[in-house]
Amino acid sequence: MKKLSTILAAGILAFFFSSQIGASGIFAETGSGGTSFMAEAIEHAEIARKHKAHAEHIHEHAKESLEYVKKAEIEAIEHGNSEGRVHITSAIQHLVEAIRHAKIGHASIAGEYVTDALEDMRHFMNK
Repeated sequence: MKKLSTILAAGILAFFFSSQIGASGIFAETGSGGTSFMAEAIEHAEIARKHKAHAEHIHEHAKESLEYVKKAEIEAIEHGNSEGRVHITSAIQHLVEAIRHAKIGHASIAGEYVTDALEDMRHFMNK
């Protein structure tokens, strides 16, 4: 029981500090537009992927990730980043499928879609 509470406390602290980093503007935008939102989307997708056996957690974090990817898409459009939009569109499609599968309890399939979405999000960030 001590190990569980220690792990839980460490997880809460890690989440708190990662939230503070995201809020501090470390992931500020560059000229490509949408990178700050994409960094948030990647963070939620990473959390979703870590919960590969729990469909409800995948569902929750994939939905959060999708919201941020959509915001990144809007910024990419505003900044004329047409190259990056290809990756955003693909990430959105993967996240939608991940959410759909997580809703019906297919955690492993949902996790695969989240992994594919993460790959597209990272390609966007590297452009």
